[in-house]
Amino acid sequence: MKSKKVLIVDDNDLNRKLFENLIGQIFSFESAKNGLEAVALAEAQNFDLILMDIQMPKMDGITAMKIIRQRNTKCPIIAVTAYAEESDRTSFLQQGFDDFITKPIRPKEFLHLVRSHLSGGKDPNRTTTVIEVAEDILDKKIVDQLLKYNSNSVIGKVFDDFLEECAEVVVLIDSSSEHTSELIEKIHTLKGNSGTLGAMRIYGSAMKVEEFSRKADYSQFNPEIQNLKNEIFLFRDFLKQETIFEP
Repeated sequence: MKSKKVLIVDDNDLNRKLFENLIGQIFSFESAKNGLEAVALAEAQNFDLILMDIQMPKMDGITAMKIIRQRNTKCPIIAVTAYAEESDRTSFLQQGFDDFITKPIRPKEFLHLVRSHLSGGKDPNRTTTVIEVAEDILDKKIVDQLLKYNSNSVIGKVFDDFLEECAEVVVLIDSSSEHTSELIEKIHTLKGNSGTLGAMRIYGSAMKVEEFSRKADYSQFNPEIQNLKNEIFLFRDFLKQETIFEP
């Protein structure tokens, strides 16, 4: 199957690296950080599948997909999106995507989707995992699934990168007197990454912050942003004691 080649398009470094580690064990791949890079790569090379993030700088995933389609690329293009509403999902398919997968991803479901398209088409019986917000600081079942497809050192490095991302969010929280677009974008990214890695209390808090921001409900936004900061500190301290990534 290494003869199959996948284009991974995602501006989120952590998410892109995780995709690369999962895909790279089975298929060849190239990566792009935005829609402009994706369009250029799709012009220069032939791909058997494109994984296209939706929210990206310079050129979003929908625009990139449409340009690639206009240039007669017939390979399947899968939207990778944090949207969860069924109407949003339907919209992606109507706009020209062959399928979609929602963030946070689960490796088994993700690889099944990729394999099904590379072997001939969408699985009509596929269901999307509903992510439940647990009380665990770290969901060990999710970590076990990540470790099934990656080495301890690789996943350990991914968590190190996640802690750096958390630190950046804390700096923004402390330096922002109000909710800024930069802060909300960072929290949006944090939400997806925390869910993917099993940091479920950070995920739940980030989801609430994003919801309160969208509703302009600042009476709940302000205390929840402080709760998110506390959850980040708790997760950081928890991970310092964790031995799961040791060889």
